[in-house]
Amino acid sequence: MEENQCVFCQIVSGTIKSSVIYQDENLVGILDINPATMGHVILLPRTHYSSLYEMPQNLSLGFFNVARVIGYSLLISMGATNVDLIYSQELRSGNFTPHALIHIIPRYKDDNVNYAWQPNTMSEEDIKMVSQAVIGAIDKIRNQEAPAPATPVQQTRPAPAPVVKPVQSQPEPNKEEKLLELKKKIVVF
Repeated sequence: MEENQCVFCQIVSGTIKSSVIYQDENLVGILDINPATMGHVILLPRTHYSSLYEMPQNLSLGFFNVARVIGYSLLISMGATNVDLIYSQELRSGNFTPHALIHIIPRYKDDNVNYAWQPNTMSEEDIKMVSQAVIGAIDKIRNQEAPAPATPVQQTRPAPAPVVKPVQSQPEPNKEEKLLELKKKIVVF
């Protein structure tokens, strides 16, 4: 997609108005106009990249560092109980994001944000197969070789039937104490 057609490039350039909460020479953080919760931020690289995988390593490291700092700022300033960092090109069916970005979503008690999926189980054979495939790809990337595209695992094996397991009640850690302790720490930018 060309930069002049990308809505996020238009936001970064100022062609489309936005509420900027962070900017540097490489990144821009804006408030989402359709937030999941109060304070939802979208962090964008100034340069158009279709995905995180196209970004140079030094920029992607800075990208996640700034997301971490903004997340911490949301904990302090918005009274959030947690912050979700989400990188996804397709957030839901039909909502393709043409520009690499991270959603930084403050979480509050009783908010209505829900990331739901049906848990599956894997056989020992499947775990071994997936482990070997991923380790092999990592090794090739480390050696700067282009890994050959693989056939998706879901297409080579039928999906296992969901297994419903009883949920065991565990004592909940004191979240307020942990949050207060976290808010006392210094985060290096």
